[in-house]
Amino acid sequence: MLEFDPNHEKWQCCCCRVTAGLQIMGIVEAICASAVIPFALNQMNEHAQSGNNGNFVVFYASLAFVTLLIVITSLLMIIGIRKRKEKLLYPTIIARVLLVIFVTVFGVSIGVVRHENASDLDDIKSSSKRGKTKISGRKIASQEEASTTLRLVFLMVLMMFVSMVVFYTIFLVVRGVNFLKNYNRLKRRKKLIYGNCLFGS
Repeated sequence: MLEFDPNHEKWQCCCCRVTAGLQIMGIVEAICASAVIPFALNQMNEHAQSGNNGNFVVFYASLAFVTLLIVITSLLMIIGIRKRKEKLLYPTIIARVLLVIFVTVFGVSIGVVRHENASDLDDIKSSSKRGKTKISGRKIASQEEASTTLRLVFLMVLMMFVSMVVFYTIFLVVRGVNFLKNYNRLKRRKKLIYGNCLFGS
């Protein structure tokens, strides 16, 4: 079994050690997520009071919950790295998996809701009695369908990008867990060797 080397390039990330990179990432994530929480709660209250589509209320409530989890688990990750306790890094992996599920589920559902709202414009065709109204209704509906399709495509690309970024951060966290495990194992081994030498002499 090869000796663990904390300075090996395997444990380097963005020109620094993976543990230092994870701490920087955790601080940035905690700050950004903390800024999202008040926005999500404010939007949730506005949609709840206006009586709009209930899906948006659930969306913003879930967004606030997920971002709160990100804040808590990112802080736990920073503490775990500083205290050399790899078990404190596991909650952030769970939170990131939940974030991917959230982005996928609500991204698709909101896209479908927008598409259904846009398709309601087709009623203009059937309800219009004059020729000019029919023509203008068709134009509005076709333009809205085109813009809705573009929004859905953009939403899918954005979902894929966010998921890829989150999966990469999960990969970095797993590397951090492995680093801490090997570091603690090496520390225990050195302590054992030092104790044997001390009592042996």
